Amino acid sequence: MKKTLALLFSVSAVLSGCGDGSGPSVTSDNTVATPTSHWSDLGATAAAAVTGSGIGGTLSPKDLYAHYNFPSQYTGTGQTIVIVDAPGSANVATDLNNFSTFYGLPQCNTANPCFQQINLNSGSVSPANDWDMEIGLDVEWAHAMAPGAKIVLVQAASANVSSLFQALATAVQQPNVVAVSMSWGANEYSAETQAAYDGFFKNYPGIAFFAAAGDTGNDGNNQIYPAASPYVTGVGGTTIKSLVLPPTTASEVVWSQGGGGPSIYEAMPSYQSSFLTATNDIVLKLNNGKRGIPDVAYNADPSVSPIAVLVKGRWYGIGGTSEGAPQWAAIVARMGQFLGAQGSSVSSLLKTSGGFNPLIYQTKIIQPSQSSFFNVTSGSNDTSQKPCILCSATAGYDDVTGLGVPNVGNLLGYF
Repeated sequence: MKKTLALLFSVSAVLSGCGDGSGPSVTSDNTVATPTSHWSDLGATAAAAVTGSGIGGTLSPKDLYAHYNFPSQYTGTGQTIVIVDAPGSANVATDLNNFSTFYGLPQCNTANPCFQQINLNSGSVSPANDWDMEIGLDVEWAHAMAPGAKIVLVQAASANVSSLFQALATAVQQPNVVAVSMSWGANEYSAETQAAYDGFFKNYPGIAFFAAAGDTGNDGNNQIYPAASPYVTGVGGTTIKSLVLPPTTASEVVWSQGGGGPSIYEAMPSYQSSFLTATNDIVLKLNNGKRGIPDVAYNADPSVSPIAVLVKGRWYGIGGTSEGAPQWAAIVARMGQFLGAQGSSVSSLLKTSGGFNPLIYQTKIIQPSQSSFFNVTSGSNDTSQKPCILCSATAGYDDVTGLGVPNVGNLLGYF
């Protein structure tokens, strides 16, 4: 394995779906969804500002455990994370176990059935729309950050939005599912507020849904769905400049390409307006009654702080807001194990709170110290080439990194 790795140095990519950032957006049931990840050969990491303990200097699972304060005693045991993606051509199970061997993670096999693949695609995968990179990122890093959880990959019949929502219908029926990760999205569309879209997520308040917020910054008109849904937790992006705990204003900043901004079609939900009324009235006014995106953030920079994935036996450096969605799902899996030890569950907690978003905004209000989030207050995602106040990170909530990046130990300690 190590000999093979030495021959296959490669790095840097971004997936919000997964792909090279080009291609059509999801705007209707008949439109093809394109992932938004960025990757390259590992040799490209030589210029990276952060040197991690992973292959090629990328950030390893252990680096992120320490940086975001993941408690070692909770690994997601007994919980299920479902990844929803379009078709891909890679042998996911083999890549996952080889990735796990390199990083000392549990193998998924008959004795430890921690990975299941449900393929709703009966045909061949189009080379022009092969989601192998996105799938590798989602599955491998959900497993890396919650190695005790079961990972279920549901591959849609196609990359059409209608197929992806059919896959979501399969996802929510999986036993013990606590979180669903969607590292894909597209420009918002007027139908998103209807029962087939927002209504779907609203019907499952006991499951935490995470979606990548996009990888093209904020140009004023490029917010994406499903991250825009008030029933989904949108995940924005940061750049880790230094692996210190806790992160500081200098060690973790806005990733300049991370998505965010006021939604085009979604009204601001009460959990956001209540929080902003108490903490940041300027952002409340500038959002003009529209939902702010994202809700939270996570490392995403494919150039400065990349992670690595193994796809078809080859290593790549990768990043993008696609990185954060499955890892936030892993945080909820750890939360599920923690709550189970207390005789509770994620489902009951989220149903009582009205979903994951109302829960985390409330924790932020109640925790003046020992916060569940590290606030990101430096940097901008303005890609409009015009003045953009909402594109700059600030104290409290902002439309760039949301509430901030996770302090997992404090988040679990809140309960």
